Amino acid sequence: MYIYLDILIITAVYTNYFLIKATAKITHTALKNSKCILSSVIGSLFSLIILLPELNNIILLLIRIVSAAIIIIIAFSGRSKREIYRISLIYFFISFIFAGVEYGLSVLFSSSATVWNNSVLYINISLKTLVISTVISYIAISVFRRFLDSKNEYDGDYVITIINREKTAHIKAVCDTCNNLTDSFSGKPIIVCSKESIKTILNEDELDAVMSLTLNNDITVTHYKGWRLIPYSTINSSGLLPSFLPSYIYIKNNETKKIKYTAAYIGIIEKDMDYAIFNPKILLA
Repeated sequence: MYIYLDILIITAVYTNYFLIKATAKITHTALKNSKCILSSVIGSLFSLIILLPELNNIILLLIRIVSAAIIIIIAFSGRSKREIYRISLIYFFISFIFAGVEYGLSVLFSSSATVWNNSVLYINISLKTLVISTVISYIAISVFRRFLDSKNEYDGDYVITIINREKTAHIKAVCDTCNNLTDSFSGKPIIVCSKESIKTILNEDELDAVMSLTLNNDITVTHYKGWRLIPYSTINSSGLLPSFLPSYIYIKNNETKKIKYTAAYIGIIEKDMDYAIFNPKILLA
């Protein structure tokens, strides 16, 4: 059968993009769309080895390792070697799940238009099959992520480093499983901080305006770029929590010296607190 390069590349880019995004989700790791797209495009070029004569298995293994390393390093640049290694293992795991689901659906929909060469599977797959396989794989990964989150608890003395607009704040922090706040659009968790602890890295006038509008449950706060309102409720109160997504967040365990780079929103309250509060699931692999 014929191999159409446009279908091969487009499918590879789409698949790589999904795999990288899923890896970021399951590891709670921040990921910029620009890096994700660039990594997906570059990674798709390795699929062209399907056009070469059959290669030795050792050579194929080396190519696979190199291609995965390049994809992860580009997408998650700036991480430590240990972090890159951990993310790479998760990437391989997710790739295995997706490949199985995609192949199963191609069989289910009676798609015999397949070519296997040099460890690259080319499927003249329909858009419907590709979308369905993506949705099923993403659901499976989300369920697995929730399973991991429910099985772990972390205690210790933490410091959160928040970088926003090239300004940095260091805040003492504690784990609290009761903080289940998440952004409903992105699924990112919310780290709760006091206004006093965070004001040095924000525009003070904008922060005062946002906090004032929020106290009155005024949704026009969302007109300020980068801000979101997160509904919350406690035993004593409920309302909307103004939140923003900083450039970077590092959580350091002062006892083990481990540092976790994560993607989360910062929710701000007027009440003075000595510590920021985050859910321990942020620290999970």
